[in-house]
Amino acid sequence: MRKFLVTFTLFFAVTNIMAQEHLSFKGIPIEGSVTAFCQKLKLKGFTSIGHDNNIMLFTGDFTGRKASVGVVATDDGKSVFAVGVLFDPSDEWNTLVNTYGYYKDLYSRKYGEPVNSIENNPARNNSNTALMMQVYEGTMVYNSVWKVAGGEIQLSIEKASEICEGRVMIRYQDSQNVEAKIQNDLDDI
Repeated sequence: MRKFLVTFTLFFAVTNIMAQEHLSFKGIPIEGSVTAFCQKLKLKGFTSIGHDNNIMLFTGDFTGRKASVGVVATDDGKSVFAVGVLFDPSDEWNTLVNTYGYYKDLYSRKYGEPVNSIENNPARNNSNTALMMQVYEGTMVYNSVWKVAGGEIQLSIEKASEICEGRVMIRYQDSQNVEAKIQNDLDDI
């Protein structure tokens, strides 16, 4: 009887792990081959604009706004690992903070309050140029994280490639893919 209970418990644990769902982006589970994921993204109206190392780049509509989407592959380039949404860069602090605030409210309505939120609010008397320089230097921190079924979603204001420009970014990271990466890295050491 004891052997049966141990076997049943092990089976239940394995089944529970296998039953965990993957995080989804626009209804597409973040799992499997990059090629298959990208095909599904194209069916959702996104257009491929190229790739950079292990990131396939797309452009399209995200919640009614034009956005760039990066599909991040695993180190071997075969499996999808994460997805990032990037909105157009701006040199206006109010545009960035309003976009960030809109998405923070949207994700909070769907997933509840973020588990972590850091918003280094600037003084009201700072000029737009000073605020944007802080974004570019990385001293202005706006970052919220939601732990959701299958992974985590992170919203942030990031510096853009041009000086005194920033952009709002949303990252979807699947927990099973992260764990698989950690296991591969552990096998390497």
